[in-house]
Amino acid sequence: MGIFAPQETDFRPSYEILTSSEKALLPDCDDVFFTRSPVDIEEITTIEPIGSTSPPEHAAASSSTDTYIAVDTQGTEKTVSLYAPGDIWITLIQPRYGVTSDPEDHVIHYALCKDVFGIVDHVKSFSPEMRDLIRNYECKYGGTPGDNQCPILLLKPVKAGTVLGTVGRMQGNFNFGTWDLRHNNNFINPQRYGIKSLHSTCPFDYYSSPVKEQLTALIERQDKNCGTVMHDIFGTPQGEWFHGDSGNRMHGDWVNHLYLGYDNRFPEAAVISVGGVISEPLKWMFVPESTGTRNVGFQHITHGNIFCYENDRNGLYWNYEKGPTGKILIQLVDPYTLNIEHQSGTCSGTYSFVSPSVYNR
Repeated sequence: MGIFAPQETDFRPSYEILTSSEKALLPDCDDVFFTRSPVDIEEITTIEPIGSTSPPEHAAASSSTDTYIAVDTQGTEKTVSLYAPGDIWITLIQPRYGVTSDPEDHVIHYALCKDVFGIVDHVKSFSPEMRDLIRNYECKYGGTPGDNQCPILLLKPVKAGTVLGTVGRMQGNFNFGTWDLRHNNNFINPQRYGIKSLHSTCPFDYYSSPVKEQLTALIERQDKNCGTVMHDIFGTPQGEWFHGDSGNRMHGDWVNHLYLGYDNRFPEAAVISVGGVISEPLKWMFVPESTGTRNVGFQHITHGNIFCYENDRNGLYWNYEKGPTGKILIQLVDPYTLNIEHQSGTCSGTYSFVSPSVYNR
C-alpha cells in the first residue's frame, strides 16, 4: 500500500484523529502488538512513567500523557537510532527547528491499528525515508510541507524496525506514548480534556514478550507501574481542577491548572502542583497524613472544613519541588468547587482565608 491522503471532502477533525475512510484501511486491534523497542534496549538509562507534573507547562498530570525514555546522551551531540516499534502507519509529521537547545526537535504520529495511536516527540533528526516523505508531500493550499499552512497528513505504512530518525542529543530523552480509543480515563468533567488525555494508555501494554518485560523493568518506580493521568476521586479534592473555563487542551491554559494527587515516580508522595493564579508556578511533595487537618491525603477530605498544607523544602522530595514555600489552604465547597489560597507562614493555630481563588471541575 502506498501513501493515502484524505480527500478534500473528508477532513480530519484534528491532525491526530483519522477520518473514517482512513480508519477503514487499518487492521482491527485484536492481537496487534509492537515488536521492537523504539531504541535499542541497551541505550535506555531509565523510563519515567506517565503523569508527571512540572509546572507551569505540566501543572496537571493529564498533560503528561506519554512516558519519557532517557538515553545516555544528555548534554552531548550523541544520538541513537529511533525505530518503528511495530508495523505502523505514519499519520502526521511535524518538523520543528530551533525550538529547543538542539537544532532539530520533530514529532511523529502514527497508528498501530483502528483504535490505537502513538507519538514520538523530540526526534532529533529524520531518516532519509522520512525526509523523502516530507520533501515529496504535496501542499494543496500553498506553504511548505510542515508549516502552519501545510500540515503533513498522510497514512504511510512502515514495517517494524524501520529507522525513523534519531533521538537524544542535548535533551537526552524523548516522549513515547499511546492513546487507545477503546480505553476511557474517567475524569469527572471529560469535556475539559483533549483526546490524548481522555484515552492515554501505557505504550508497553501493546508489546509482546520478552520486549514488554525488558522495557517495564526500566520504569523509574519500585513497583514498575507505568503510571496514569487520571487521579480524580469524586467528592474529594483529589485530582485536577481548573480556574475559569480553562481545560487541558490548549497550552495557554497551563497557568489555570491545579493538581492535587500523587507522584508518578513516588506514588507514596502527595503532590500539590500549581500552574499559576494563587502563586507563581509551584510544586510541593510530601508524605500525606490520613487524619487531622494538616497535610492530609486528598482522598480523605470531604467538603466543609479548611485543610492546611505546608512546605519548607526540608522533606524527602525537596529535589523535585519548585516555587515558593509557606502554606496552602484548601476547602472543598462541593464536588465541583474548590477554594484555595497560598499564604505565608505555617499550619499553626486556626485557618482562615483572606482572598481565596475558586477552581472548578
